[in-house]
Amino acid sequence: MNLCFAAGLAVLLPWFAGGVLAHWWGPARNTIWATHHAYGVRTFWFGCLGLLAPLLIPQPEVGFSVLLLIWLWCAARLARAFLAWDREERILDPGRFV
Repeated sequence: MNLCFAAGLAVLLPWFAGGVLAHWWGPARNTIWATHHAYGVRTFWFGCLGLLAPLLIPQPEVGFSVLLLIWLWCAARLARAFLAWDREERILDPGRFV
């Protein structure tokens, strides 16, 4: 899932594959990975909102600035997810903003 999200930062299609995996694996209750899936779902939806920003905001420079900020935010969340995955630990608060 994280690999799809990371590839999706450069090419859009894997981003949606990562989102499908995050939603599909979401019910992994009481496992170490349950928090990773909740974290991935939140990252996916914020990334999708970022993709819509240039379309919804009338000034192109503002819309693309918002897109860039959300892209950087998603990259930071992916770095946190990869670190937690590497250490095989739960993401303590998957609902956190970062």
